[in-house]
Amino acid sequence: MPDNPLISVVMPVYNAAPYLQVVLDSLQAQTLQDFELVVVNDGSTDESRKILECRNWGQLRIIDQKNAGQSAAINRGVDESRGQFIKIVDADDWINPQHLQAQLDALKGTADCIAACCWGDFRENPETAVPRQEHANRDYDDPLEWLVDSLTLDEGMMGGWKWLIPRRVWDTAGGYDPRLGLNNDFHASIAIALASQGIRHANQAVYGYRNGISGVLSSSRSRKAFESALLTTQLGCQLLTEREDSDRIRRLCADRFQRWAFDFYPEYPDLTRQAEQEVRRLGGSDLAFPGGALGRNLAGLLGWKTVRRLQQLAQQCGWKYIRAAKNRRRNRRLG
Repeated sequence: MPDNPLISVVMPVYNAAPYLQVVLDSLQAQTLQDFELVVVNDGSTDESRKILECRNWGQLRIIDQKNAGQSAAINRGVDESRGQFIKIVDADDWINPQHLQAQLDALKGTADCIAACCWGDFRENPETAVPRQEHANRDYDDPLEWLVDSLTLDEGMMGGWKWLIPRRVWDTAGGYDPRLGLNNDFHASIAIALASQGIRHANQAVYGYRNGISGVLSSSRSRKAFESALLTTQLGCQLLTEREDSDRIRRLCADRFQRWAFDFYPEYPDLTRQAEQEVRRLGGSDLAFPGGALGRNLAGLLGWKTVRRLQQLAQQCGWKYIRAAKNRRRNRRLG
């Protein structure tokens, strides 16, 4: 293992045995080999540890800890890493062979900016991950402008895996908030971006984001997950408004809270009220009710909360099977 690696790739692992071979193969295939892989085994109870042990690879270091959550695992990995730059990779994803080299080249020696990558999603075969053609796929001297464009013009993918991060930018940002689970990247990526002096886009770096896994954190509808979603939005939007307390930033944040209000209701009416209070505090939102034309039209007539209750009733009466079939068709398209 290199004593002073250029890049530290940090990978939190929790019960990821079915997917580890793919991500490990993609890391071993990197054209740039001056890196260490710091894997934090976050209390896995499956075969993850055994699969990692079978890799006879000098760049791999495994750290075991009791289950503390993804945010704490990432922070532990970074704390124990030695590289000048930090790259977070999720255990069920994939990066293309040029990824690390392309992001490093994009920085052109600076230790004040961060490098972004392209991304696409896949289900089984990462070669089917077609990179999104996003407005924010370019260089930005002001990281706030990247955040605004990504959150308003693109899909707003805030994954911490998007970045190659100089260590001093990471230290300034403060890492991940260990209280956060669902949507923890929203706050972390805003903090990392705003701690930098700009964003450099690496067009040849592609990240494959695995979709369609049942039971993953991103699909959780538990109260704990939604409390995290509300908190990460509060923390992230606080950073945004501290940087620029303007109408456009307040509207962006209000829309974010409104989106979560739609999602919280009707299971968690108290969380819905908190999100709606934030919307009002920020000046209101005109965000349309999500879904098809029928749902939007009904929301205009009956109110969106009534429509959400009707949707929940439909799910209880069998709509979940229809939606599952739609998801299966979508996943087949992903490959």
